[in-house]
Amino acid sequence: MLRPANVAQLLALLLVTSAIPSKGRDERERSHVSGVGENVKNGEVNKAVVTTPPHIVMFVIDDLGWNDVSYNGAEFPTPNIDKLANSGIKLNQYYVNRVCSPTRSSLMAGRYAYNMGQDGTVITDGHPYSLPLNHTTLGDKMREAGYSTHAIGKWDLGYYKWAATPTYRGFDTFYGYYNADEDYFTHSCGAAYIDPKTKKHKGMHGVDFRDNKDPALDKNGSYSTHVFTQQAEKLIMNRNTSKPFFLYMAYQAVHGPLEAPQKYIDMCAHIQRMERQIFCAMMMALDEGIGNITTQLHANGMWENTLIVFTTDNGGTNWVGGNNWPLRGNKATMWEGGVRGIGFVAGVGVKPPSVYYGLMHASDWLPTLAKAAGASPATKQPLDGLNVWAELMTNASSPRTEVLITLNPPRGPTPAKPHAVYTEGTAAIRIENWKLILGKPDCGGAAPHNSSMPKCPSGWVHPNGVQIPPPANSDHIWLFDLDADPLEKNDVHQEHPDIVQKLRQRIEEFNATHISQVEPPVDPASDPALTGGVWTPWVPDEDEELQ
Repeated sequence: MLRPANVAQLLALLLVTSAIPSKGRDERERSHVSGVGENVKNGEVNKAVVTTPPHIVMFVIDDLGWNDVSYNGAEFPTPNIDKLANSGIKLNQYYVNRVCSPTRSSLMAGRYAYNMGQDGTVITDGHPYSLPLNHTTLGDKMREAGYSTHAIGKWDLGYYKWAATPTYRGFDTFYGYYNADEDYFTHSCGAAYIDPKTKKHKGMHGVDFRDNKDPALDKNGSYSTHVFTQQAEKLIMNRNTSKPFFLYMAYQAVHGPLEAPQKYIDMCAHIQRMERQIFCAMMMALDEGIGNITTQLHANGMWENTLIVFTTDNGGTNWVGGNNWPLRGNKATMWEGGVRGIGFVAGVGVKPPSVYYGLMHASDWLPTLAKAAGASPATKQPLDGLNVWAELMTNASSPRTEVLITLNPPRGPTPAKPHAVYTEGTAAIRIENWKLILGKPDCGGAAPHNSSMPKCPSGWVHPNGVQIPPPANSDHIWLFDLDADPLEKNDVHQEHPDIVQKLRQRIEEFNATHISQVEPPVDPASDPALTGGVWTPWVPDEDEELQ
């Protein structure tokens, strides 16, 4: 393997990198695939032919970067993930949000995070808000279609009230944790708030692990990737055979902290950079778990009628071992490395191999999977997501032509200040091949733990940690033609002011709604010390039955 030793070598490599095909490339090589619940013949959908609703297993992998699977170039093997991806449809132009809660909100509710007031914020320890309670969830839609519904792993959509937790949001069972991150072995996490009396920071800490509503305190010392895999296997073996099966499998991996059993670390001894080595070990355990789940689906006679969905929630975090090479940027940035997601569909009805070049967004999963399951697409709130099921199954052009990547907070040029810039806010949008970024494209600051890497690099980072710094830009405006420049090397905003204006106008159409982005401070009343050392919903529910 080529291991560039310095920035000069990396620059040379970046100039010749062609691993990221642009939209529309190699159109003739695309394969056509059949559908589930709809027969596809000669590229046309025959809606009169209906098959048994498929079982659906949705893997959501935390902080998985573009270069963190071996089918995309990682320097460690992920054979089970690769096998699934290579048997299905890889999503080449698929967008997620820059951080976890907004993506999970979009995925679960079929809407842009901005339209739910949740763009750019992470719902974590002690925050008194959630995915809005008046929204229909993907779990609701699957249950409506007659599925048994199960959520395992990371929730990260709020838990201040019981009504915000998974078993009240469409899932028959839940086994996992409510917050954004925690220790992989002790299943505990902490937060801090400003004491209103002393005006000083005060810490709080507790266990965050649930079996449905009950604290699960018997897993201390057990690695979460193994625990979640075992629970999925148990659900598959003991499922209700009279119903189709929906599993939302949201692994904790590969989010920090960097933790893995030693046997997996030993498997990654060939990687010299410590952070990348432990990250590799976490991926080894994750890939093994996914392999075990697919084996269990086979063993229980489900595989031939199971649809697999695989997605990240945002780009990889370089300072904790993730990587997005050759894409630019990092988790929590607007660059492609932060928001262009790893994703694929495989299983029943999907004919291998194929790459889908149509535009997709995380919000598309709710209407798309509702279609695959035979459910109505109707929800309590208007959808931003589009049903792309038929287009995926026939490799047709996507109905989506734009993606609102982020808009947080809602500010920018106004009639009173037409030349104001987004230096305090952030906005990014893609329309067809053009991508516009306004304001602050990254989170800034240094990475914790004395890392030599910035927390959110705006340049390009090789897996070995060598960085290519970004070009200077004092305008706070970037425009890229992603068909010609998928690695975002050449900002052309000065050459195309008309396109900048067109995309900026579209951002302002969203901005005109003036939806406030919710980010209340940590509530001291959430302190686990008040509830037996366990993170627990603390705000009373209006419905007494939920108490």
